[in-house]
Amino acid sequence: MQSQPYARPRRGGNFERVAWLFTRVSAVVLLGMALYHFLYMHFAMGTDTISFQLIAWRWQFPGWRIFDLVLLTFGWLHGANGMRVVLDDYIHSPAGRFVAHTLLLIVTTTLIALGAFVILTFDAG
Repeated sequence: MQSQPYARPRRGGNFERVAWLFTRVSAVVLLGMALYHFLYMHFAMGTDTISFQLIAWRWQFPGWRIFDLVLLTFGWLHGANGMRVVLDDYIHSPAGRFVAHTLLLIVTTTLIALGAFVILTFDAG
């Protein structure tokens, strides 16, 4: 009998398959979005022009707000899904896993909600 060098999925159903697929898809989306963001902000706009006024100007346009919201959300969900896998690998007790997953969910949800609130309600006034 061979030992497996990876953790076995502990959930039933399709959750792990969907999470695995989400990680791959979100990685490709994030790579494209982060690269675009980097090239636009650092080369097209120039690092010397990045300021509150620039962000206020950008966020006058709904497309930029949506872009930043998607980048924020996909980034956090991609990272949280990876952290969930790490937690599953290192925490073996069901109670410990429950606590760790619950804390991860609370932190992730809170930070996405706060970021979305700022992006969606920002007014340079």
